[in-house]
Amino acid sequence: MTVTWDVNWLGLVEARGSTLVTYDLAPSGETVKLTMTQAHDRELSDDILSGGRAGWPAILSSLKSLLETGKVPAIQMEPPLKLLAALKEMGIKVPGM
Repeated sequence: MTVTWDVNWLGLVEARGSTLVTYDLAPSGETVKLTMTQAHDRELSDDILSGGRAGWPAILSSLKSLLETGKVPAIQMEPPLKLLAALKEMGIKVPGM
């Protein structure tokens, strides 16, 4: 399954483009293996990509916990400062900055 992942901040999609996220499920013994990949329609800096690199593991871990226990854990995360600074440099209005 592939979905378009856009953050609805004014000007962000125009500046950064859309992200295509693909989820693949495959049997793995008695379990299921989930592989998630993302692709972008343009070249993005490591600072821009750093937000997803920090966020996706937490999102997928929460999904795993929900499926296994029926409960969503509270995950505390620091704001992605490199991402926010890079967006601000691009002229994107960033909440709180």
